[in-house]
Amino acid sequence: MGLKVGEVKLEKHNPRWQYMFAKELEELWEYFGDEAIRISHIGSTAVEGLEAKPIIDIAVAVRNLEDFDKVSHKFTSNPEYSIKEDFDNDEILIRKGGKLNRQFYIHVMDIDSVRYKNTIFFRDILLHNKQVLNDYRNLKHILAKKYPHERKKYTSNKADFIETTLDMMRPKTTMPMIAVIAVVSLITAVISLFVRFSIPLDAQRADTFMMHLYLSRIGICFGGVIFIMTTLALIVLGCRYAKAKEHYSEIVAKINKEIAKESKKKQ
Repeated sequence: MGLKVGEVKLEKHNPRWQYMFAKELEELWEYFGDEAIRISHIGSTAVEGLEAKPIIDIAVAVRNLEDFDKVSHKFTSNPEYSIKEDFDNDEILIRKGGKLNRQFYIHVMDIDSVRYKNTIFFRDILLHNKQVLNDYRNLKHILAKKYPHERKKYTSNKADFIETTLDMMRPKTTMPMIAVIAVVSLITAVISLFVRFSIPLDAQRADTFMMHLYLSRIGICFGGVIFIMTTLALIVLGCRYAKAKEHYSEIVAKINKEIAKESKKKQ
């Protein structure tokens, strides 16, 4: 367990990683207390069947990054931990283990931030989509061979794949829900339209039918507007999905080309 800073070495998934996370989780809850909203196992070590560097990545969700100031002294007083000084505005990085044996990266993030949501979403994609998992595995192996001692380049060269996957899967997961809303709104408009014109002309002035008349008009307008809006949303999301999928296919094609080259070299 652990790896030298800057080194890239992939290992087969180890069930012990989940145990290491659970053990660290207890300590982190003690350190953060009520300042933490959620603590999650992220990164490749959280995905069963995926090779990974033997370093556990953990996401600590807080209400505001400034809340970390209330507990930072607990980490600075423990020599096992070190806080990265040049972190960006979206994350505070806590490292556990020395430079020769880094074991944990603890990412403190605002729970409402795009970074946190994307981190959790990408992990969940890998957990539930075998095709993306396999493509990501192939990319990791290629980059690990290419940058065995350049972790920053290894990480940065995964960025395009990760961002494109998020761009592709986000509309794909949203479109079914919007489609259901579109169908319901269309049915509402059609039923309201039927009710509106099924009321006899001589009865439309009667008090007993006025409520039905007004409700049918509201249903027609409301259902029609929602249907138009959701249809436009589906078109936009569909275009985004198609564009992201095209780029994803290009990335995978390059990955497969690199794999083919490696296979020829071995032969």
